[in-house]
Amino acid sequence: MLLQIALWLSMLLQIVAAIVAVSLIKRTRYNVSWILISAGFVLMAFRRLFEVSTLFWDTQIISKEDINTWVGIIISFLMLVGLIFIRQIFNLQDRVDELRKISETRLLAAVIKGEEKARQAIARDLHDGLGPLLSSIKMIISAADVEKIDPDNRKIIEKSCEAADEAILTLKEISNHLSPHLLKNYGLTKALERFARQLAENRPVKFSMDTNIEGKRYFYDLEINLYRIITELMNNSLQHGDPGMINLKIFEKSSFIRVEYTDDGKGFNLDEIYAESPQRGMGIENIRSRVKSLDGYLYIDTAPDNGFSIFIHVPLQ
Repeated sequence: MLLQIALWLSMLLQIVAAIVAVSLIKRTRYNVSWILISAGFVLMAFRRLFEVSTLFWDTQIISKEDINTWVGIIISFLMLVGLIFIRQIFNLQDRVDELRKISETRLLAAVIKGEEKARQAIARDLHDGLGPLLSSIKMIISAADVEKIDPDNRKIIEKSCEAADEAILTLKEISNHLSPHLLKNYGLTKALERFARQLAENRPVKFSMDTNIEGKRYFYDLEINLYRIITELMNNSLQHGDPGMINLKIFEKSSFIRVEYTDDGKGFNLDEIYAESPQRGMGIENIRSRVKSLDGYLYIDTAPDNGFSIFIHVPLQ
């Protein structure tokens, strides 16, 4: 009796499974693999129905064993062919994922390249347009004969010349930050050393750099992105970490460049930084985007009161 109940329940479950499988054929847009698997479910339901039918009559045109054997063979064949088609779908999905990854990397690289071109254009306009104008203003003010004017006006002219000098210096700094001329002319390490000196000026922080690339040059996209990444890290350290020491290592090893950046500052909880300080979290995301655009990867190690470390690997294309 228990066996009969089990057969009835099994038959009902097989029929439901077959109905569900067939109903999904349209949603799969009549995919061949799903049609074959659905046919297998239907045959399973048929076989179970045949087994239940033998409980009610003994006369059989074809033996139960023969039907089970042939239906089993057909089901196995359908399932095998269906799985082959499904495997092709998975291979296609892997290819689609690979193409999507390549497209995302190229898109990020294009966006960053466009951003750098815009920076260069602004820097060029500032240097070629506003720079000469400020210099002309200074020359005009300097041409005044301070001996022929009263002390108050002489002081105003002197202050104006100082303000013009400061404006010209600030303009050069802004222009160099937008499009670092030292990077273009002398390479990554020289530009980073200069940036670190300027950034750490009048601040109680030491900077150490160890590298084996020295004056070696690379393609511009690699140099400018590494420059932006490292300068962003330095700015973040001084603004948020209050470190006493910053260590930077840049090494070329076989087919990739490895960057190790550490500071002994406050550190932070990486999981909480985005909620507590979106702007700082955006800085980390900008670094991730630049590394990804170079087809590289990074690892961040930090914790409150335990400093900050980041390790970056970038392939040499």
